[in-house]
Amino acid sequence: MKNLTFSFFLAQLGLILFFWKKLPPEVPLFYSRPWGKEQLVSPWFLFLLPGLTLFVFLVNFAFLTLVKMRLEEKDNNLLIKIIESANFTFSLFCLITLVKIILLVT
Repeated sequence: MKNLTFSFFLAQLGLILFFWKKLPPEVPLFYSRPWGKEQLVSPWFLFLLPGLTLFVFLVNFAFLTLVKMRLEEKDNNLLIKIIESANFTFSLFCLITLVKIILLVT
């Protein structure tokens, strides 16, 4: 799953770079804010999505390394699978969000 998570990170970067010239000066990103101008940001903010994906991946990877060093293999197998699944899910949702934003504005 680590490979898929990293592949989703690279796919996000690739999508942003591929569509960079087609992006308008402002894109919607913050959907939790009220509708309108408050949701719009510069296209540079789209790099938050792959940046967060990479950050979450690295933090969880460091945590997994510590867990593997401290616990026996049989004790941490479920924890490892849960964290790897969380990484995969987070990176997939970031990719889906980015694809939806790009399809919306291009």
